[in-house]
Amino acid sequence: MVKDAITDKEAPLKKRRKTTSNASSTITKVPAVDIYQTVIDYEEAEAGSRDPEKDKELFRKACDDIRTMMDEITELKTKRSEDSKGEIIDRRIKASLLFVVLKKLNRLEKFRTKTSRDTMNRVKQQVDSYHLQLQNLLYEIEHLKKEVTKCLQFKSKDEEIELVTVEEFYKEAPATLSRPEVTQTNPHQLKLARLEWELEQRKQLSALCSKLQTAKEMVGKEIQTKKERLDNLTPRLKSILEVHPKGAFMKSEGEPGQCVPNVARDFMESVYSNTDADSKYTLMLVSVSGDEEEARLLKNTKNEEKIVEESDSDQEDNSERDKRHHRKLSRSDRLEERKKRLLLRHPLTVHITIKLKDGNGVQLSFHYLMNLHVVTVKTRLNLENTVHGSSALDLIAPSKLLSGLFAHDLGLDSPNVANNYQLQHLGLNCFSSYISELGVPYIWVQRVAGLDFMGARTAEIMDGKSDSVEPKTSVSQASVESVMRAVRQRLKARIALCKQVQTLENGSVVLPHNQRSLFPCKSSSSLSGWQRLTWEEYQSYPHTQPFVREEAVGRGDIFYSMVVSRGTAKLLVLLAVKCDYPCTPSVYCLHLNWNGEHHAGNNDAVRDMEREMNVYWMELVKDLGHGWGSSLLVAQMNKLMSCLDLYLEAAGSTGIAPAEFSRERIFFKPVRGRNRCRPYKFLHVSGGIFTQR
Repeated sequence: MVKDAITDKEAPLKKRRKTTSNASSTITKVPAVDIYQTVIDYEEAEAGSRDPEKDKELFRKACDDIRTMMDEITELKTKRSEDSKGEIIDRRIKASLLFVVLKKLNRLEKFRTKTSRDTMNRVKQQVDSYHLQLQNLLYEIEHLKKEVTKCLQFKSKDEEIELVTVEEFYKEAPATLSRPEVTQTNPHQLKLARLEWELEQRKQLSALCSKLQTAKEMVGKEIQTKKERLDNLTPRLKSILEVHPKGAFMKSEGEPGQCVPNVARDFMESVYSNTDADSKYTLMLVSVSGDEEEARLLKNTKNEEKIVEESDSDQEDNSERDKRHHRKLSRSDRLEERKKRLLLRHPLTVHITIKLKDGNGVQLSFHYLMNLHVVTVKTRLNLENTVHGSSALDLIAPSKLLSGLFAHDLGLDSPNVANNYQLQHLGLNCFSSYISELGVPYIWVQRVAGLDFMGARTAEIMDGKSDSVEPKTSVSQASVESVMRAVRQRLKARIALCKQVQTLENGSVVLPHNQRSLFPCKSSSSLSGWQRLTWEEYQSYPHTQPFVREEAVGRGDIFYSMVVSRGTAKLLVLLAVKCDYPCTPSVYCLHLNWNGEHHAGNNDAVRDMEREMNVYWMELVKDLGHGWGSSLLVAQMNKLMSCLDLYLEAAGSTGIAPAEFSRERIFFKPVRGRNRCRPYKFLHVSGGIFTQR
């Protein structure tokens, strides 16, 4: 039946097609339309016009109807009657139509979801655009604030120029330049007039400097001419020295030193000959002094007598001769006599005087201890200018001037290991107790004399086979030049350090005029309480223990303490200056007393301040340029005072502490990073700014 119904419907369709083909010439063509797109547009418009709540109720109702029909179809199938088949088909059709309704509702919901998402994306883009505009405005505000701050903190270059006082200006400047009728009532015109007067004075000084430079060059040419003339005399001097050897005075009969023992004579020849040869090319004078008569008397005595084999006269096993000799002397007198014999010095002394171009000099006096077989030296300074201040005088003390001239050579004990046994045998103290009386037995002194206690002969001394080391000319020749150069450099450095300490001891931290522009402006902090410390006093401070444990400081260093203060803040500075200053940097240990006690162990900012002083000191050397050793310590103290100012000003800017100190230095951020670093680094930009590392 379904097939016949389909056939009956197709028959008239074919007829219509046939008639249509015959009348095609009279019917107009309908333009092609995209039905699918039309349906989509219609449903999209319908989804916008319909109420979602009503569609929701319709969806639920359709679902309930489908569920009911499915139950009815199941029930009809269980009956299996002829009438139920038609009802099942009818319910299937209705259920299918309900599925069509569900599909349409689903499409409408998809349209609504798509519309909602598009709307949400559009709104999100608009919000992002507004947020970006807000961020741009905030950035511009911050930039404008920084520019305003920079303008407010700007300091002109003329503020760094130290002008003469107003009284001196009116007194010295001509009336055409000073113009009292205008400048006394107008501060700006007064400032311009003072700057113009400063420029005129500097032009005059520049012309004078050029004139003096020309005179200096002329004098230099004259000196060079005289040096060339002196160099031409060298061959003649060599011929004279070949005819009259320098050491002949020690070997010839009837002259001083003719009866000197072999070891002493070799020592005197070694020191005198090698240093005198070097003195021809340097500002150095070599001479020999002493009692000639006493030197002749030494010929009849036993200078090589072994003190260690003498025993106490009170023992019964001593010989009769020793008993008779000591019968009239007490025990203390005998010990004193033995001490004098053991510490006996040779009557002749070699003096080496080293002079600098500025007139300062040092005299080294070499003494030979005949029974201890070591050489000692005593120093004496000859200064052109008088030194004031206890700390400065302590730096140039004769016993400390040459301490640590070479590494680990402090001269606190005798380099001859046999001396300790000799002194202990007589019940005497260690050799260091007699240094003030005999001189300092530095290792370099032994090498200048040709004595090498670190060589192969040391084993013989330890075994007791020998108690002396024979002097060698090769050892002396290899050491004299380097030692004399080191002594000259030490003298220059110590005099420069003495001048700086003398300035700092008076509380003045003033750099030379030509170096002031390389460092920050004048600090608001002040220096006071400069005093000398001993090694034991330095160790007693708890916050110095890390430096002591790590051996960053030692007994041979020079220790000072001082206080850098600003307002209620007090910074205790413990300074350790190395013996070979300025080759090795000084060590700073800081302790701040302000709103509590702060040091490197409990405050990162103080630790960074210590690192700035102890690690980045080479930056100051580069800024100071040639001759940096003459002002390095003052420059470091100037930097330390600036670091304290920055710490206090940054603390007030961040709100960590009350704003007690006004901001006088230019820095962009008071703290930066996780460690809250302070702007301790100084940059030579726009008059000088500070930043973090």
